[in-house]
Amino acid sequence: MNFLLITLLAILICVFNFYLNKHNFLLSYTGDKHQKFTTKEKIPLTGGIFLLISFLLIFFNNLELFFSLTLLFSLGLSSDLKILNSPKFRFLLQLIILFSSIYFLNLEIKNTRIILLDSLLHNNFFSYFFVVFCVLILVNGTNFIDGLNTNVLGYYLIVSFFIFSHDLYELLEIERKAWLSWIFCLSLLYLLNFFKQLFIGDSGAYFLGFFYAYFLIKIFSIDTTISPFFIILLLWYPCFEILFSIIRKINFNKSPLSPDNRHFHQVVYLFIKKLTKKNKINSNTLSANIINFYNLIIIFLGSVNIYNSQYQIFLIIINIILYIFIYLRIRDTINK
Repeated sequence: MNFLLITLLAILICVFNFYLNKHNFLLSYTGDKHQKFTTKEKIPLTGGIFLLISFLLIFFNNLELFFSLTLLFSLGLSSDLKILNSPKFRFLLQLIILFSSIYFLNLEIKNTRIILLDSLLHNNFFSYFFVVFCVLILVNGTNFIDGLNTNVLGYYLIVSFFIFSHDLYELLEIERKAWLSWIFCLSLLYLLNFFKQLFIGDSGAYFLGFFYAYFLIKIFSIDTTISPFFIILLLWYPCFEILFSIIRKINFNKSPLSPDNRHFHQVVYLFIKKLTKKNKINSNTLSANIINFYNLIIIFLGSVNIYNSQYQIFLIIINIILYIFIYLRIRDTINK
């Protein structure tokens, strides 16, 4: 039944998109400088609406999480509608929502297998702020990597598949059919995104970032035999993208909240565009799929032994080294 309802919802969203295009409302391109960097096409930002309704259809018994997701979705939607344009004020509201949600949902991280950090996490005050920081990085990192078409949805499809392949959803008493329905939802959304029928917008990015933060933290808190570094590996890309960008901007005396066009995924896009400029290839989507193909391989390697922390740490270090090496090499190439 969920598969049919989600399919019908996708059709309704497409009809709704036609109405939005006709009235020039809730569309992706508004003339901002960073938008001109990739595309001037006007695409409806309705992916977040699709996700929110699908969540209610699939996980209808988790109303506490739905409430938190709705708050973050609404914050993202206010950004998509250009109602809330101030990054600082939006960040403040995001902090308030996350602080409240993490408290009421009782999200905790008590064991990281890092002795010093674990001793600090025994302090409830520190533990609470640590969880807020981790979730904040993932939520904003997810929004951060949404500069390439299908980048976010492709990434979380991969994460969802490996959660399914190891039956990790069962730890949260989620039925197999429900998680398959969620994967089906993301797959439909990926196709609509791929063919530029919709974008997920800030509303969808905030939604997905918090959704996976919640589920993976809960999974690890129930089964601590799983390496926490496997959880980090599952989420490494959006988190490291934003952390690397913050460090890079601070190094050049720029505000971490100021937008620029030198993020990893944007540099990859420019490099691919330069290579394919004589061909009629969608460099934006191609770049996203190249990045996600790498992430598919690295997460597959990590899934071979999800309990071995040393193995997971090795993979994370390899990721970071390759990330920095590739970034510096292709950045220098496109600047020539």
